[in-house]
Amino acid sequence: MLIAKRSAIQISYHEILLSTPMTLIKDLIDIPERIQTGDYVLKLTEGVTRPESTLRDYVVTPELTDCFDNALTFISSAVNSHSSKASYLHGSFGSGKSHFMAVLNLILEGIPEAKSIKELAPVITKHNDWITGKKFLLVPYHMIGATDMESGILGGYVDFVRRHHPEAPIPGVYLAEGLFTDAQALRQTMGDEAFFSTLSQGTTSGWGELSGGWDNERFAAAIAAGPGNEERTQLIGDLVKQFFSSYDIQAGAKGEAFISLDQGLSVISKHARALGYDALILFLDELILWLASRATDLKFIHQEGQKLSKLVEAQQADRPIPIVSFVARQRDLSELIGDSIPGAERLNFSDALKHWEGRFHRITLEDRNLPAIAEKRVLKCKSKAAREELDAAFEQTAKVRESVMNTLLTSEGDREMFRKVYPFSPALVQTLIAVSSVLQRERTALKVMMQLLVDHRESLTVGDIVPVGDLFDVVAHGDEAFSPEMAIHFNNAKRLYQQKLLGELEKTHGAKEDLEKLPLSDPKRIAFRNDDRLIKTLLLSALVPEVESLRGLTAERLASLNHGTIKSPIPGRESQEVLRRCRDWAASIGEIRIGEEMSNPSISVQLSGVDTETILKQAEREDNRGNRIRLIRDMVYTQFAIQGEDQFEQYHEFIWKNTKRSCVVIFGNIRELPESSFENLEDRWKLIIDYPFDETTFSPKDDRQKCEAFKESHAEGAKTLCWIPSFLAKMLKKSWARC
Repeated sequence: MLIAKRSAIQISYHEILLSTPMTLIKDLIDIPERIQTGDYVLKLTEGVTRPESTLRDYVVTPELTDCFDNALTFISSAVNSHSSKASYLHGSFGSGKSHFMAVLNLILEGIPEAKSIKELAPVITKHNDWITGKKFLLVPYHMIGATDMESGILGGYVDFVRRHHPEAPIPGVYLAEGLFTDAQALRQTMGDEAFFSTLSQGTTSGWGELSGGWDNERFAAAIAAGPGNEERTQLIGDLVKQFFSSYDIQAGAKGEAFISLDQGLSVISKHARALGYDALILFLDELILWLASRATDLKFIHQEGQKLSKLVEAQQADRPIPIVSFVARQRDLSELIGDSIPGAERLNFSDALKHWEGRFHRITLEDRNLPAIAEKRVLKCKSKAAREELDAAFEQTAKVRESVMNTLLTSEGDREMFRKVYPFSPALVQTLIAVSSVLQRERTALKVMMQLLVDHRESLTVGDIVPVGDLFDVVAHGDEAFSPEMAIHFNNAKRLYQQKLLGELEKTHGAKEDLEKLPLSDPKRIAFRNDDRLIKTLLLSALVPEVESLRGLTAERLASLNHGTIKSPIPGRESQEVLRRCRDWAASIGEIRIGEEMSNPSISVQLSGVDTETILKQAEREDNRGNRIRLIRDMVYTQFAIQGEDQFEQYHEFIWKNTKRSCVVIFGNIRELPESSFENLEDRWKLIIDYPFDETTFSPKDDRQKCEAFKESHAEGAKTLCWIPSFLAKMLKKSWARC
């Protein structure tokens, strides 16, 4: 009887809930119907040219106020000491590095709107004395697309100056400028008539007809035209052809090569001083991301990365005004080197990197700024009344069990932070920061938050908390991962979901395609979505296991992270229901692991059959070229039954047709061997076995060319056989190198 009454009460309450219209979050917060590609991503070069929108969207927190004070103090020390300095601006994707540099640029430029930012007023007043009267040449960069540091930094300076000081001469950062100086001197010696007559010999137009040739007016115009101009390019070619054939004018950015970065920085310092500036400030946005695009090319990373030190230390120290550089950085450069680089080489690079980075100052944009920024940019309420209603909903929603609240808050959050990011939770924010940091720039934290709101625009009601599992669909699709290794990790997670996990869910709930045709409020669709969230939370924990909110997942934590999605007839028993479902899935899917603990066991997803990361980390120093050579040599010699592998030339005896035979065996890189190694004056044969791999710029073709060259220079021949195998595929080479 009591049971019957309780059921009746429950049914009545359920009917009341269904009959009460629920307020959607979109009624309180401005949520667009779709999000555009460039939303919440500011390009520095555009931000400084549109101060109104740049400043309108900027949110200054107390931590950011300290960062601006730090940056201005840093610039002041460089100006007062007349020395060049550089600083990393460090922060995760979406932490606002580009926006920070744009606002700093506008402050130093003296834009009234920037200097009148209320939160920055005390800082600007503090530094006003040394800033007043100073003139700064502020050069913003977008390094993506540069061929090298010289083309990016020096070429970027020239482009900026030509736009803002068209009357100024082109700085002599191009090798062609030295060519023009020599040509002018030669012209003085030869006289105009002889000089231009010789220069014009053989000059043709694009149609093969003789052009008008060179004269004083055309010559001067071509020099003044600037890099990339067709006339200037033709003049360079004609000068080299007729007078300076020994000049090495290699193709670079816009068709011309640059002087060294060290020399170039001296040149632009002098050039900026001549324009009346007291300091040259370079804002190098995306530089580290540009290096990351070539992460597997250790030679490129090492060659270009070490040039960073030139921003501070100069062999040619003639810089009349200081150069102050800000370099945006998402990751330590040592993290950019992929697994395709041997461990010992990677560690050596890291040691060299510490030397370079010791010269850099560091300003860190903390992730804890995100809640305050998100509150004003993503979660902006339509009115004061809407804000009050949302705050009231948070207070009601926050009345959850202590264990649930602790999981949602994490050790870094508090109730005030939760209120600022509601309907998100600090646990979700912590997770999306970690996931965004391993994706490319278009997946900033703010953009992910807005995408979640857009995706649930028609279903997210006041009182709901966005489940952590909903992050997976937003972050696992679209943009590329930051590194090839992480891309493989993400692909493994998506493949596991598509090939196994989704099928298991469909056994219970029906085909996903059919369910998505049902209304959002349909119980069948809701049931599938709730289980799907649990699965995707487990996948996220496998992708970023270092995140506190996803570390050591249990059924209780899974239920808390997706609070409100799992229902239990008895309140507080949601974790038992989650554990039951996970055990059912684990019975069919081996990648889902349930711990041995008796109560509240751990739950995880294994994306690969064997966890090799710890093993490989410990063996990194053994993963080098020498050990790879020894490993493959041992494998070959074992198959041939050759003994004494420690010797360069090994005598090998064997029985063939009941006769004892012998030969000399050499295991080495044919391309690198001296000619004497190919020579063989003995009766016995010599066998040279080449490596099945080489440096990235070489192939078996280079080994064959070495053999052909020997044959051409030794017509008498030699009793030498060369075995040149095909190279191992990259992934296969990585596998055997780690055996």
